[in-house]
Amino acid sequence: MVVGVAGAALAASCSRGGGAEQEAAPAGSAGRAPAPLTSVARARARGADAGQAGADAGQARQVAAVKELAVRRLAPGAAIAIDGRLDEPAWQAAARTGPFVNVGTGREDRSLPTQGEARLLWDEAFLYVGFDVSDGTITGGFPQGARDPHLWERDTVEVMIDPDGDGDNKDYYEIQISPQNLVFDSQFDDYNAPRGGASGPFGHQEWSAGLASAVELRGTIDDDSDEDRGYVVEAKIPWSSFAKARSAPPSPGDAWRMNFYAMQNNGGAAWSPILGQGNFHRARRFGRVRFVGPDGEMGGAGAPASNVGSAPVPSPSAPPAATSAAGAKPGAVGAKPGASVPSTSAGPKPGFRADPPDR
Repeated sequence: MVVGVAGAALAASCSRGGGAEQEAAPAGSAGRAPAPLTSVARARARGADAGQAGADAGQARQVAAVKELAVRRLAPGAAIAIDGRLDEPAWQAAARTGPFVNVGTGREDRSLPTQGEARLLWDEAFLYVGFDVSDGTITGGFPQGARDPHLWERDTVEVMIDPDGDGDNKDYYEIQISPQNLVFDSQFDDYNAPRGGASGPFGHQEWSAGLASAVELRGTIDDDSDEDRGYVVEAKIPWSSFAKARSAPPSPGDAWRMNFYAMQNNGGAAWSPILGQGNFHRARRFGRVRFVGPDGEMGGAGAPASNVGSAPVPSPSAPPAATSAAGAKPGAVGAKPGASVPSTSAGPKPGFRADPPDR
């Protein structure tokens, strides 16, 4: 896992040139030592260094800030069909996380093998979550109907939910849904606890989210002879499943802590980066999801809420010529995600895997 962001910013600022101006050397002075800087040039150099340091510090603060997202309630009369398509008008206006980032650096990294974004909605009965994932090799490989398979070992999306919103890792939930539309769900009392060993169980696996989900594929699952484009996961999770929550459903103005991941082989990209502070379960790095009314109002305040740092963005993958989760190949597939910006290293990029591993 990468080193701390502040240290990286400092190292970056130290490695850059100061941008200082020097007095021109007299004609015929080749090989002579450069003329000393004047007081004006030295002042300019100091100003340039200070400006660069300030910019680096600002970038570090921006990366380290916990993400925030205002999620609107479904408008009266609106409905969501769980079919893996995200094509209802409500989804088009839903809050979006924006492209997931490198979990170690907090920045977009198109060389990672999986990319994605999530959308969120809610009503009095359900939390609605939609994932759009770009993946050049869609992998399943689990028996159909398997109960709590280790989905993180292959391809999956993941939702972490801390209903209290305090980020203390007490009483949080994990939900994963794979391209096969299989589910792993569990409830944890504390950070990665309880844990039954290297093979599990992980948390209280007897807990069930009671969710309904559907998957739409853009490619052929478990067939590496072609290039896939990814998949869409759509789910609705009943509030009644969150027995550890202080209040469920939430009220407008309430904030829960959540994180969203697109995963492959126990690594992946995240909405809110972990920045070396633990693994994907680190609740203090989960983003803040604030629930607001259909017009953005929060409780009795009446003022619309904005999606801080999370303005809607285009989907990270091309519009699907998609098929159902049965795995039929679409008529056309796109280029492998990230192919235009290949990784410069043979192994995974820093921050792709959790530190320490989730499992």
